[in-house]
Amino acid sequence: MRILAADGVSGTALANGQMRLRKAGRDEFRCSPVGAAMWIALRHNDGFLELAAASLAEAWKTDEGKVRSAMTVWAERMVDTGMLRAAQ
Repeated sequence: MRILAADGVSGTALANGQMRLRKAGRDEFRCSPVGAAMWIALRHNDGFLELAAASLAEAWKTDEGKVRSAMTVWAERMVDTGMLRAAQ
């Protein structure tokens, strides 16, 4: 599955580990530090959720399947907010 930032969305990392996402003409959205890590991993892995989950699982030294499941739920929520979109 490939998930990309929606058109016009920009992200800013905050000092507290959160990520502030903004889309022109819309309210901002704040990600927790875990959500911020997921956002960054997706961006670094060209939107490929499986690769992003694998990189986070390795960094966090945890089960890749659990990270992939959590990322899938998170990505679906972010698609619902309009901050991410599924690539065609």
